[in-house]
Amino acid sequence: MTPEDPIAQGLATMASAGFEFGGDDEQVAHDVRTMWQQLGSPAGAFDAAARAIARLPQRPEVPIADQARRRAFERAIGINPVEVELTAAMSARELLERMARSVAC
Repeated sequence: MTPEDPIAQGLATMASAGFEFGGDDEQVAHDVRTMWQQLGSPAGAFDAAARAIARLPQRPEVPIADQARRRAFERAIGINPVEVELTAAMSARELLERMARSVAC
């Protein structure tokens, strides 16, 4: 399975969003594993999903002069800071890599 596969993209998105919204390793792993099982437990899905994290959509860059205004706007409408998104993506990738190793054993 490749990172471009819709299943890999879905698992990557689910894992990243789970961390972004405050889930811990155990809860996110449970949710991702449940989705994987509902999709038929495809081989290589966790590894492909871990690699798909790098391909998830990112916010467009904003010139430095506009960043304070953007942060204020995002805060006003409840969007997490970009740092939260990046930390969530890194946590998701690490979790998916561990899950891939556990399935391969």
